[in-house]
Amino acid sequence: MSKNRCARVMMEEEYMALVIEYQDKNDRTIICEDIAKIEEKFDVHPEVIHKKEKDGGGSFTIEFSKDIYTHSRIPGEFIESVLHDLGIEHCEEL
Repeated sequence: MSKNRCARVMMEEEYMALVIEYQDKNDRTIICEDIAKIEEKFDVHPEVIHKKEKDGGGSFTIEFSKDIYTHSRIPGEFIESVLHDLGIEHCEEL
């Protein structure tokens, strides 16, 4: 587990997002591959936005909206799987 990763969850009506920030440029590939693996596991493909910082770090934002969030438990299970696989034990809720 990288100690340079953190995560935040944002929830609103009909919307849920997970933001994973990292500082080690090598984490980019690990996070990207993990997201892809979990997309296949749950057969769901949320919107994923990657932002790269000049220092080599960056963030991934995974967004669920509309029916996939309001009528399913999959987004929560998806987020729990990502956090577990990446070894992120604590997540801020915004």
